[in-house]
Parts: sequence; C-alpha cells; structure tokens
Amino acid sequence: MKLTNVQSKLVLVFLFCLALLPLRGFSGNIIDTTDYSYWRKLAKTSKMFSAMKVSAITIANQGDGETRDVMGANALAYILDPANKRKYIQGIKDKFETRIRTMEIGTGAATSSVRSHELFYALLALDVIRYDLDAAVLSEYESWLEAKSMALVIGKWDPHGWAMRMLYYKYIGDETEFKKAKKEFDIGLSEHYMPNDGVSPAGNGYCVQRWNSIERAVKNMTPDIMEYMGYHEYYTNPGIVGLKEFMYGYAVAPFGRILLYGDSRNTESQKPWDIEEGNIILSPNIVSAARFSPEAYKYAMWVLREGAGVSEGVLKGHLSNYLIMAGTAENNNPIEFNTDDAVMAPSRLFENYAALITDTQSTDALYMSMQNLKGNTEYHTNYETNALALAGYGEILLRNAGYDGPNNDVTIDGVTATFDFIHSNSESANTLMIGGKRHTSKVGNGIVEGFVGQNIEYFRGSSSEAISGTHLRDVVFVQPSNGVNGYYVVMDHVTTDTVEDNVNVVWHPNAATLNTIQNTTEYFSEIKIEKGNTGPRLYSDNNVTLTTFLGTTPASVELKKTANQDRSGFAFVSDYMYANYNTNNQQADILTVLFPGDKTHKTGDLKRIIAGDYTGTEIIQEKIVDVALTSGGTSLETNKTESFQGENVVYRKLAGKLVSYFVKGESFKSEQDIQIGFKSDASVALYMNIANDVKGMSGKIISSETHVTFYSPDITSIRLDGENVSVDNSVPNAIRVKIPEGTYAIELL
Repeated sequence: MKLTNVQSKLVLVFLFCLALLPLRGFSGNIIDTTDYSYWRKLAKTSKMFSAMKVSAITIANQGDGETRDVMGANALAYILDPANKRKYIQGIKDKFETRIRTMEIGTGAATSSVRSHELFYALLALDVIRYDLDAAVLSEYESWLEAKSMALVIGKWDPHGWAMRMLYYKYIGDETEFKKAKKEFDIGLSEHYMPNDGVSPAGNGYCVQRWNSIERAVKNMTPDIMEYMGYHEYYTNPGIVGLKEFMYGYAVAPFGRILLYGDSRNTESQKPWDIEEGNIILSPNIVSAARFSPEAYKYAMWVLREGAGVSEGVLKGHLSNYLIMAGTAENNNPIEFNTDDAVMAPSRLFENYAALITDTQSTDALYMSMQNLKGNTEYHTNYETNALALAGYGEILLRNAGYDGPNNDVTIDGVTATFDFIHSNSESANTLMIGGKRHTSKVGNGIVEGFVGQNIEYFRGSSSEAISGTHLRDVVFVQPSNGVNGYYVVMDHVTTDTVEDNVNVVWHPNAATLNTIQNTTEYFSEIKIEKGNTGPRLYSDNNVTLTTFLGTTPASVELKKTANQDRSGFAFVSDYMYANYNTNNQQADILTVLFPGDKTHKTGDLKRIIAGDYTGTEIIQEKIVDVALTSGGTSLETNKTESFQGENVVYRKLAGKLVSYFVKGESFKSEQDIQIGFKSDASVALYMNIANDVKGMSGKIISSETHVTFYSPDITSIRLDGENVSVDNSVPNAIRVKIPEGTYAIELL
C-alpha cells in the first residue's frame, strides 16, 4: 500500500512517540525504564539510596574489577547518572570483551554454579544498555550470554542453571521457553526448603551460605527479580518466608554462627551475610528480609549487628541491590534497614526442626535445636534424625559432623574421619542408634508436639524410619528463672525391633577433650583450644563449659575420637561419647542432663536418682532443687513426697516448697499442706507454674482430648486460652474438666 504524505507524517509522529515510550515489554526487557525517575528520586531523598549511588559511581570509575562489581555498578550508575552514561556503557562493554567472551563453563561447582553469578550481573547490565548498542555488538554479546547460560549444569545444582535460562528467555521475549524454565527453577528452588515451615534439608551452613553469598546471586536474588517483574508468588511463599525466618533466627546461634547440621563446613566461613571491608554489604539478602516478613527482618538485623558486628552498613552499589531495596515505582514501597530494629529470635517449633532459646535478648543466650525432617531431603542432608545441636554463652557446645566437600576424608594428627562417616554415618551426629547400626534413612516423623513461652519449654521428635524400632526424643529446657541458671534435659524413649539390640546414644561436644569426672556418670568439656590443636573456633572469652550427666546408668561408655573438619583453619581432633544402654523387654528410657556453664554461670550439683522403674537426676542450685525423672510411664511411682505416672517428670522446689512441675504422662501429686497436681484419663503434656501465694497456677497443656482432674488450693475454675471451661465435677481443692484436643495456655483460678 502506498502511503500519502499525510500518512507518512503520521507514521513518523507515531514512531517518534513510540521512541519516547517506556521500554517495558519490548523484546522481553527485565528492567522497567519507567522506574528510572523513581529510583533517581530515591537517590536524592534517602541516605541509603544516595550512598548506593555514590558506591556505584565510585566502583565504575575504578575501571576493571570483579565481574559483579563492574557490571552491577556501571548498570546502576548508567541509570542514576545518565549524563555520564557513555562511560558506563563502555565499562560494561569492556567486561563483556575481557571476561564474558572468554569465560569457560565446566561441570564442577566452581566452574558452573559459582560462575553463574557473573552471567547474572552481565545479563542485567546488558538489559539496561541494549538499546545503546549497535545491532551487531548486541547480537554478539547475546550469543555469548546464551551459550554460557545454556551450558550451566542442571540436574545437580538446579536453581542456578534454570534461573539463568529463565532470565535469558525473559530477556529475549521467548515466553514459552521462559515458562518451561520457570517451572524447573521453582522445582529446584523448592528442594532447598521444607514447604510448610522453610527449614532447609541441606544443612544450616549450606543454607545460610548459598542464600546469602554473592557468588550464588543468581539463585538467591532471582526470586526478587521475579517479584520485580510481577510474578508475585515468592515473597508470600510459606516455604521461602519460613526459610528466611529459619536462616536468620534458627539456623544460627544467638551470636550469629551456624549450628552444624548437614552440609555445614564450619562456623567461620559459612555465615548468613556477605560483607567486605568490615561494613560493605555485598549481598542484599540480609537487609532485604523485610520483603518476606517482619520476623525475618528483625532476626536478620540481630544477626547483622550481633553476628557480623555491623551497626551501620553500606549496601554496595549494584543494580540488583538497588532494584531489590527500591522495588517498582508502581508499588512505591522502598525498604531500608536499621540495626536498631534487631530482635533475637524466640523459641519456636517447626514441623521439621525445634529451637529452645533463653528468653532474653543476649548473644550469651542458651540455644538447643533438633532436626527431624519429614521428607524433602537431598544430597547435602546427613543422617541426623533427632540430632541435637547446642550453643550457649557465646560458643558452640554440641556439634554434628558437618561436611568438607564431596568424597573428602579428613585426617588430623593421624585421626581420620572418612567421608562415609561424616556424610552417611549417624554416629557422627548427636543422635541415637539401635544395635550399633547407622540410620538407614535421612527422614523421621518430625516434631510431633511441644510448647514454648514458659519457664519450662518442651518438644518431642519422633523417629521410626531411620532405625530398627521407634525413638521418641523429648527435650525439656529449664529456662533461667528463680534466680538460677538454665539447662536441658533429654529423655529418650526407645522400643527395639530385636531383643538382642542395645541402644546407643552419641554426644559430640565441641571440644578436643572429654574429661571423665565419674565413669559412666559425669563428663566435662571445656570449649577451648587445647595445646597442640588449632580448634575449635572460639567466639568469646567466657571460658565456656558443658557438663554431660548420664541420669540413667549406661551399660558402658566408650570415648572415641574423630576429626572435626574446618576449612578456615580450625580443624581439630576431638573426643566423643558413645554410651550403650541395655533394654528391658526391648525398651529403654534414658535421661541425660546437658548443663552449660561459664565464668559467671555455675553448673548445678548433679546427683543420680535410681528407684523403682524410673531413673533421673537431682539438680541443685543454691536453694533451688530440681528433679528430672524418666520412665516407661506405665506405673505409679514415688520420689520422696511426690508421686507420678509419666514418661517425663521435671519439678522444682524452693526451700522445700513446690515451684513448678512438668509431666508427660497421666498424673502428678505433691503432698504439700494441700495436694497440688493432676490426674488424667489419658496422657497429656502439662506444665504448671505455681503462684507465690500458692493460690492459682498457669502454664501449658497438650491434650489428645481427655478428662483431667486438677488439684490446687481453693481452685474454682479453669481457663484455656482465656476462655472458661465447663466443669464436670468439683470438690474442695479439686476440679475435673474435659480438655479438648490441642495445645492451650491454661490457668487454674
């Protein structure tokens, strides 16, 4: 069709107007040019965004450097300092010629997953300057990016390879291939967290490093890029939200260092931050956690301030960092960070992980965790069902094996920990075995019950997949209260499939030497560097100790040695305990007290209790006397003035008067002036804290729906979660009610 002059003019006007329109949607652009004015305004009005602009321009003016710095800084400077954009374009072009062109992609982690972050930064930079390049140059750069992105390994480290494919397809506007790659990326991503609670099956160290390292940017920042492009399913994904909260609140101790599960190479190099020169934050993940949840953000600020030691950090001037913190002009929801918002994570029970933490905002807080994965394991998962890790007073106290890379044996001072032992033998973890047999599965039945927020906190992990029998591991945290120190009680309830099998409980203190105070009873570890050793890595000057007290008498205790690997130079040979217990009718009930101490927190006096069908420990701290007992829970037992029927019993007395009690079972009675306690038709988990005037009690109860009679002076009513409960029967100082199924706050009034 022949165009008239008028039509020609209209076409020219249209093309001119088209040239002025934003480039969103043109050829699959990732970065929306309509955000540029919004981002420039932030650089003028916000101290944080202004500092990122200065950082970007400074790095760009330095010339060549790390690919991420050159690409990330020049791309951001191009947007925020358009008057000098030609200089920034040239910086990006030079890096394409000198690095992207010559980069080789291999099949190993260093040559594939590590290098992928360079392609990530290069793709974003090219997306910004693509319309300033000659067609031939652009085509050549795109061909390099395409070839190298498609060569990234998939099937082994899925998210990085699929992320780059997905982003490249978005860049070129191939929606069909983009959707296919997105599906695979989402699947690969989901392997790194439990879908319901976010716990990482790969191990705490692997989790925090991969999700916070600048070298894994294409994995850990692509969800943010997807959100920026309008795929609003990552910031609200329960698994990813939980992962962020898990990483910053629970994968690490209160002083910011990892608790060792799975692929955790060491506490020094695997950290939930990536910082250079003391306060320059390379990866934005720790400061952008607010995109996922307020809790993740507050915990991240705690780790940044108390773990990394950064009160006023500067986020490096990379385009991706700026984009994540600023978001889109349409949403107008920029985020900043302030370490004054820091909050240490409280105790919490996940489906696959439990964490009991001192109720105080301090890096010296005590922290015990248990891992019990219900599914979704992967290569980096170790055989650690019902395994425990412990930290306290600024140090790691109990550690699991960790990891030193695929097929790597570790030999230190003539002691070897084979890769098989580290990666595949449950004896390398703080867990329980039956008949000396290693776990045959990486999964258990999860954390099946528990409660937190009380002076006594509790959880139960269940395992029947990994062993030849069943294992219920109960942990009770006696919080620091009543003016005395806190500690943990571990009760293991085991049923074996085979009559001949014994039960083996393994403890790995984070110390070179395990000192025997009394054979088969009490052991003492000092978390210190021994003469001639280089480990463990210390984080305090507290002279921290751990007392391991065997409240149930073992048949024997073996002290063995292993090599604790640590790539950052703190490897050491350490003792570990292998305690053997006989069974009775194929059952065993085992109680162990783990009591941390330091120069200002004295360990209590511990005495073994053996009577009837129960065993346990008396823990004395000044005028406070605690009693911790375990049994099969099938018969009524008595200890001095207290009677009970339960698998676990922990009660406290002050100068002879009952202060509190916890029972997993059917009854507890303390013969005070007026009887205090309960009797249930079926087993419950119950904690009660007694008021100073012994009139009124409060606590927590877990019920499978049963009737319970409570005994307390002048009791008249009962509340569950603040609501009155109908009374079945009432007599002086006793009341009977029906407790529905569930976990409740309970008050006796």
